[in-house]
Amino acid sequence: MPVREFYLECISTARAATQLQLKAIADEIVNATSCYENAAAMTSLHTLAALKGMPEDENTRAELVKTYKSRMVPSGSPGNHVYNKLKKAPKHGICPLCGQRTVETLDHQMPKAHFPLLAVTPSNLVPACSSCNWIKSAAFPETASDQTLHPYFDDVTGEQWLYARVIESENAPPSLAYFVKTPEDWDGVLSERVRLHFRTFGLAELYTAHAGQEISGLRSFLSTLTEQALPAYLECIADSVASSQETGGLNNWRAVMYRALSRSAWFTQGGYKRF
Repeated sequence: MPVREFYLECISTARAATQLQLKAIADEIVNATSCYENAAAMTSLHTLAALKGMPEDENTRAELVKTYKSRMVPSGSPGNHVYNKLKKAPKHGICPLCGQRTVETLDHQMPKAHFPLLAVTPSNLVPACSSCNWIKSAAFPETASDQTLHPYFDDVTGEQWLYARVIESENAPPSLAYFVKTPEDWDGVLSERVRLHFRTFGLAELYTAHAGQEISGLRSFLSTLTEQALPAYLECIADSVASSQETGGLNNWRAVMYRALSRSAWFTQGGYKRF
């Protein structure tokens, strides 16, 4: 649906005077959306400073924020059908920002508090879990590398950049440490953005916690395999998970986990039994 049409639909239940006020800036909404989408495609969201705090009228800015909160989010509101469609877009309902928790809300890539003209722009609304939405809060980029990954405009699934190493211990359960290592031929800005995304959403800690839980559930089954068969089994699981682009492909935390475990002689030769 064109953004103008959707915007007008959202404000259709506002009071007559408010509708006139908001209809008067419909062109500004369309132009802001165009600038935003062009900038997002070029990794240039930091260049949108001219949109910050616009329109100039404080009351109009407040009504734009209210349009999202009261005319798009609530069930039965005119824009709710698009809100629900965006929330349900990710495969299996998994948050595209962390790749782990379930979608519960929409996050404004460019925060509505600072960029109210983009408050109901669908391409600025990213499905997210509550934790990622809270973490990102009202942050917005000020430089090219100061941008977390945008699920609609950035595709970093083609090459592996997420890795993990097995932490060996004689008196603690096996665990993993996740880290980022981008391909050498990547653009420096993209590499920095991936690292920023990884840090911002605390993915190392999140993936380590869930990997530890999954490893503990493997012990009984792995003990039924021979030492020779165990690495091949783990590698097979890694390949299977990595083959699905729906879950992040090569950079899915489970694919990376199984790959790291399969290549750890300490783990496959008995480390998995240490609890």
